[in-house]
Formats: sequence, C-alpha cells, structure tokens
Amino acid sequence: MPVTEDAISAAEADYAELLANTQSLILATGGASPTPESSYVPHVRDAQGNFYVFVSEMARHTINLRGGNTASVMLIEDESAAKQIFARRRATYTVKPEELPRDSEECKVQIDAFREKFGGMIDMLAGMNDFHMIRLVPTSGRVVLGFAAAFRVTGENWDKLEQRVATGSKGHG
Repeated sequence: MPVTEDAISAAEADYAELLANTQSLILATGGASPTPESSYVPHVRDAQGNFYVFVSEMARHTINLRGGNTASVMLIEDESAAKQIFARRRATYTVKPEELPRDSEECKVQIDAFREKFGGMIDMLAGMNDFHMIRLVPTSGRVVLGFAAAFRVTGENWDKLEQRVATGSKGHG
C-alpha cells in the first residue's frame, strides 16, 4: 500500500532531523587492498546535500578517498536514542570523493563550517599539512526510519524521499 503524502512529509521531517543531529558519519572505503576499510569521521553538509570530511593522510580512508574510489557513508542515530535497536534510524549514501585544494575558497568556507559546528579544534587541524578537505558527492541514497519505513533519497539537494517496497517473502518456517 502506498504511503500518503502526509506520511512522506513526516518521514522527510524525520530524515531532516536525523541529518541535523548527526555529527559524524561512518565511512566505508576501498583501495588497492581487497579488504574494505571502515572508520568514522566528523562531517559537515552543504545546502546541496554534499558531505565534507577533513581527514589526515595518516588514515587509510584518506588514501582511498584521495584515490577517487567510490565510497559509502552512513549516518545513524545514537544507540541510546533508538526506540528499537533493530530499527535504528539511518541514512546511507554511495558517494564520489573530490579533494578540495587547500588554498581554494571552497575549502576555506568548509573549514569555517567545521569551526561553527565543532569549535576551535579545527584551527589546530587546519594547521597540519597532512589534513585534506574531501567533498563526498552522493550518487544514491537510502533511508530507514524504522520497520517497514525504508525510502530512496532523491531530490536536487538529496532531501526528498520515495517509498521503497519490500521484496522479501514472509513465513520462512
């Protein structure tokens, strides 16, 4: 049964709240090694729905991202806030990384966004030459807001949801 327009609006508001309340993202990257790497990093997000991470080249995920490899990110609600641990609200995206030149105006704007969100720690990190600003551009996205509440993320700014329909079978056993 299709979800009503009011239900979609409520889901979009819930999704916006998840994005607003999440300070870090889980990052999955791949590179030369056949073993995928997972990590977490603080992030900021721009009005177009792109994510930005400021990461050290000492971390394997930075090497993978700077190599231009497609990655995956997940934003997930805190376990302590979850109504049901099996149905934590979460958004996952396939992203294409793009490194911003350190001296670019866009990099400066994003460093300011990090400072506004996280405070002065960014000033220390910005003084280190091994840190790089990476824009993570979504190419697809999915959101789960509870049981039977899965959506595809759409829209010019990655802010609209479309209902996903379960294709699994019931009654195994």
